Amino acid sequence: MRFIEPIWGLLFIPLIVGLVMSWSRVHGMVPVRKAIAIGLRFLLLGALIGALMGPQSVRPNRGMTTLFVVDRSDSIGEKDRKKQIDFVNEAMRGMGEDDRVGIVAFGGVPAMEAAPGGRRPFNEVESVVDGSASDLGAALRLAMASFPSGKSRRIVVLSDGNETKGDALGAIESIAAEGVAVDIVPLGLDKGRAEAAILELSAPSEQSADQPFEIRAVVESSVAQSGRLVIERNGEAVSEVPVSIPAGTSTVVVNQELKDPGFYRYRAFLEVPEDSDNRNNLGAAFVAVKGRPKILLIQGDTSKRELATALSEQGITVQLGGASMMPARPEDLQVYDAVILNDFNASLTTDLQMRMLRNAVRDSGIGLMMIGGEDSFLPGGWYGTPVAEALPVDLNIRQRKVFPNTSVLIVVDTSGSMSMNIGGVTKLQMAANAAVLTTDLLGPTDRLGVAGSGSRVDYVAPIAELKDKGAVKSKVRLLKDGGGGIFAEPSVKFAQEKLGQEDTRVRHFILVADGADCDQHGTSLAIAAAMKADKITVSTVAIGDGKDVPFLKNLAAVGGGRHYFVDDAKKLPQIFTQDVSLMSRSAIEEGAFTPKVIGGDEVTRGLDGFPALMAYCLTEARPLARVTMRTQKDDPLLASWQYGLGRSMAFTSDAQNRWASEWVRWGGFGQFWAQAVRTLTRKAAVNNYDLQVSPEGGKGVIRLQARDRSGNPLTQDSLEVRVSDPAGNSQKAVLTQEAPGVFLGDFDASEVGSYIVSVVEPGGQGEARVASNGFSIPYPPEYRSSMTNLPLLEGLASVTGGKILEGGQEAMREIANRGESVADLWRLFLLAALFLLPLDVLVRRVVVPLPAFGRKRAEDEEPVKASVSRIDGLANRAPVMRTRRAKREKTVEKAEPISTAGSLLAAKKKRQDHSSEEND
Repeated sequence: MRFIEPIWGLLFIPLIVGLVMSWSRVHGMVPVRKAIAIGLRFLLLGALIGALMGPQSVRPNRGMTTLFVVDRSDSIGEKDRKKQIDFVNEAMRGMGEDDRVGIVAFGGVPAMEAAPGGRRPFNEVESVVDGSASDLGAALRLAMASFPSGKSRRIVVLSDGNETKGDALGAIESIAAEGVAVDIVPLGLDKGRAEAAILELSAPSEQSADQPFEIRAVVESSVAQSGRLVIERNGEAVSEVPVSIPAGTSTVVVNQELKDPGFYRYRAFLEVPEDSDNRNNLGAAFVAVKGRPKILLIQGDTSKRELATALSEQGITVQLGGASMMPARPEDLQVYDAVILNDFNASLTTDLQMRMLRNAVRDSGIGLMMIGGEDSFLPGGWYGTPVAEALPVDLNIRQRKVFPNTSVLIVVDTSGSMSMNIGGVTKLQMAANAAVLTTDLLGPTDRLGVAGSGSRVDYVAPIAELKDKGAVKSKVRLLKDGGGGIFAEPSVKFAQEKLGQEDTRVRHFILVADGADCDQHGTSLAIAAAMKADKITVSTVAIGDGKDVPFLKNLAAVGGGRHYFVDDAKKLPQIFTQDVSLMSRSAIEEGAFTPKVIGGDEVTRGLDGFPALMAYCLTEARPLARVTMRTQKDDPLLASWQYGLGRSMAFTSDAQNRWASEWVRWGGFGQFWAQAVRTLTRKAAVNNYDLQVSPEGGKGVIRLQARDRSGNPLTQDSLEVRVSDPAGNSQKAVLTQEAPGVFLGDFDASEVGSYIVSVVEPGGQGEARVASNGFSIPYPPEYRSSMTNLPLLEGLASVTGGKILEGGQEAMREIANRGESVADLWRLFLLAALFLLPLDVLVRRVVVPLPAFGRKRAEDEEPVKASVSRIDGLANRAPVMRTRRAKREKTVEKAEPISTAGSLLAAKKKRQDHSSEEND
């Protein structure tokens, strides 16, 4: 045993002195008890002092534990993967009886493939790791945490050393301090194939129109060769440059010039004859050219040009388009300063596009406006979507307004075809999620039921009020594959029976079926007609095209509902909420009304005499929204708010001839919409920023040069930037000033794709001014280099005293200093003190008077003994007393008769004699 803090042992001196001095000061204890009490106190305090001294048990190690850290990232070829397995098996053949072996596999994250144990076969790595990245540092830390005690330790790394995240050199410092050697088996040394890659493509982040600039491509090649570099701008090839690439790293410069304002995406492709992996022959960069604001106007019906024409006449640049014009990449949105969704249905766009639009508003300052119509807001299926999060109005209005009570029954196809997996989720799960969203949309007094239809029709959630929505959702999520196919007639009959028992004002049935597998039509159409006559509406949803789509369409027409065709089950939530809101008459308020202006702002400035509108979409203003115009029922007509860096606006009526026919003819129509759009558009930064971002170890490293309008460097201490990553997440980064006008910082950048980086500049009136640029990781960092990073691997070995291994037997060689196993014992000392504490209290506080107890017992026994002796004496005298009494009785019998007085005297005498006998 040893102590790591022996200085605390000096406390034994005052402890012993104090206990010795207390001997004479402790009174009321017999010597034996006093000695026991002082002894226990010494043991108790001694155990505490011992714990402070840091006791440890030390014993020599027996055997050795070797942990193999194997690189399973994409840069490791099949030949080297087999080499890893062969090497580990060869090493295990040299294991001793007390040796142990474990395996850690790593890519982007490490995984424990095999815990330390004895010899066993190792045929393949079964752990699934992210092969697009390498984090050797994390793998080394996991290996260190996995060593058992009592044995010597060694780590063997089988890798090419190309780490793309983490810090292996940082992790190796603590390993060296622990005395653990790290041996190395370099991989990739014998690839024997030529390789070329584009390491970086850079361009100015901002550029003036008609001014030439340079695009620089940093190229790496393992051999000298010739080829060509193809440059694309926004998907179109604009330049092809012949290149002669020397072995190593070189730079190719291509001159470009832009005439029109906008946001341009450049991509470079390297084409060379000798290249083993062309996945890394790609580079990307972005250039922004300042100019007039540009608006993207998306409509379901592009033939209605009233709004586009009015904005163009007001000098606003507008690009009108339908669903195909909806940007598919984050960088495509940066071309525009605002996006207007005019009577546009949510089912015409994807969830990814909606998330990109929301993020562009929040993180890049792009403006967003939604204009009403039958395909907008709640009737357009926007409830619960990412875009709805950015709107200043809430679409969940049934929770706040009074509508006729509604009963909805949803019957979902549970046949085998609905088990098809789409992006990790089955069609059936998507239908269940859509039903759950419908539950949120309906009010607590509404009624909802969900059933599955396969070989039979069964409830998963019987029709009931939605007072406990959580319980209903739990039941709905129990939808599962029922096998067989969906049969239309039984499903429709089931709905007719169940909804016929409901007494709510609105009763609605939704049938969800596979468009190619909905059999047994039977009398379904006649039943649907009867349901319509009974004021029960029927809507149908066909998932995918097929022979039964016409039947489902006719069924909805006969039943007075709507038919929806979806080729993507992910759109089911929008379809469900759209249909329920329309059929329950809680989406659109019809009837002519004159707008009421609430205060004044930039949108309504200089305008009056607003014409009547014929209808509007029902919404509720969010708490922080500013409502500028209201309807006759005080519902929001025009509302706006700040969402992140951008401005969002909602106009709940339409801007077309259907609901706004008088507005279209009104002289202020163009001015109203132009003023609304100008308040919405992204505010450009006043200062000039040159933003350069480069990937480094899983981070995006930002270098920003900032100058004011006069060209002077900005001198503030820091700048804030917003970053939107390819997954739709947002993060903030604070750049610190490293030199006048030069700011540095970084952010997490581990995903492949485009990042939009926006510099936030506070405006004079509290608004945010934004300068945005893009940064792209065109391929996983793991593909970046094909050469073995020998300097890193050799550094790991040299710092820890390891070596480069040639064969597996070397991994099990003896360690010169096998070391010792050390175990901390302070917990045991502390437990001993805790055990002694109640004994110490017991001896000092609880008195057991043993001598007094003995005396008391003796005193109690004396009266008992006396009584026993007296009883024994009386028993011995009883015969004598009986003899005397008999003699006296005979004497009396012989005597003469006596007088009465004499009789009395004789009786008295007899009593006296009897009394004297008892006393004797």
